[in-house]
Amino acid sequence: MKVIYDLDVLKPHEPGNDLIARSLKSIEGVKYVAIKIDEIDNVTTSVFITVQGTGDLELDDIKEKLEELNCALHSVDKVYIYDDDWLTDNGP
Repeated sequence: MKVIYDLDVLKPHEPGNDLIARSLKSIEGVKYVAIKIDEIDNVTTSVFITVQGTGDLELDDIKEKLEELNCALHSVDKVYIYDDDWLTDNGP
């Protein structure tokens, strides 16, 4: 089973996106992390984060890691859960 979370996150300017991505990648079951900047102000940055992993990936683990990095999860915009062979059989 594959799991994908699309998240809207508010973070301070530091830590940088690369450190956040590496930290999220260290969570068991995470295979892919992408971060896209939405807005930057004087103190914070709004980002969209996509985390993809295996079926044992839990949203609570992602939220916990973000909180350790002083990031606030605003919303879970999309959740995809599908069998490993589903895309092969059904296409995108």
